[in-house]
Amino acid sequence: MINKIDKLLQEAESFVTDNKEKLEAFRIEMLGKKGKVTSLFAEFRNVPNEQKKEFGQKINHLENFILDKIIFLKEELEDKKE
Repeated sequence: MINKIDKLLQEAESFVTDNKEKLEAFRIEMLGKKGKVTSLFAEFRNVPNEQKKEFGQKINHLENFILDKIIFLKEELEDKKE
């Protein structure tokens, strides 16, 4: 499961766009109600207790990274507009 988180982190790191619609689609795909990160939080219940700390930290890092990336790309798109 840690590999899944690392794979999603790599996907988020490599994501670039100059299109607001693609950025919104990325946000929904990752953080939406049925998004990839959301499903990881659902899987968290099945993680053995001794792995919960590491798993939880990695999910939180992934979520925060994606949120920061979305904010950065939104600001970048708005700056290009002006």
